[in-house]
Amino acid sequence: MNYKKLINFTLFVAGWWTALLYGNALALIALFLVLMVHFILWRDVRDMFLILGFIFCGFGVEWAFMASGVQDYHSNLPPAWSICIWAMLATTMRYSLSWLVNKPQWAALTGLLAAPVFYFNTVQFGLSSWGRPMWECLVVIALVWCALAALISAVLVPAIEQMETTESNLS
Repeated sequence: MNYKKLINFTLFVAGWWTALLYGNALALIALFLVLMVHFILWRDVRDMFLILGFIFCGFGVEWAFMASGVQDYHSNLPPAWSICIWAMLATTMRYSLSWLVNKPQWAALTGLLAAPVFYFNTVQFGLSSWGRPMWECLVVIALVWCALAALISAVLVPAIEQMETTESNLS
C-alpha cells in the first residue's frame, strides 16, 4: 500500500470518527477536508460521480432503514453526519479499498461483516437507536450491505472506471 492509499484510508477513518462523535456540523467540515485532500491527491473527475452516487444511495438506504424500523435517528430524514460518512466512504472505493473492485465475493463478505459493526457503534454512541430487536436490525444491515457491497464492487466502480476522464479527452 502506498502512502496515498494510507492517507486515503486514514482520512476516511478520521472523518468517520469525527462524524460519529461530533455530529452534523463537524461531519460536514470533515467531509470538506477529506474531499479537499482527496482531490489534491487524485485529480480524477470520475470520483465526483462515485461520490454523488454514494450520497444518493446512502440517503436511500438510510431512509429505508428508518422507514422499516432498522434504525431510528430521531428525525424525519437521515442525518447529515450519516450521509457525510457515505460520501467519505466513496473516496476509498477506487483507492484504499480498490482491492475489493471486481471481487464481489470479497466485497460482499466485507459488507456482511463490517457494516453491522459500524451501525452498532452509532447506537452505542447514542446517535441512533434500534427500531426493532437488535439481532433483527443487525441481520438486515448485514444482508443489505452484503448485496450493496457486491453491487458496488462488480458494477458501480467498474462502470466509473470505464468512463473517460476529461484529461484524456483533451489530449
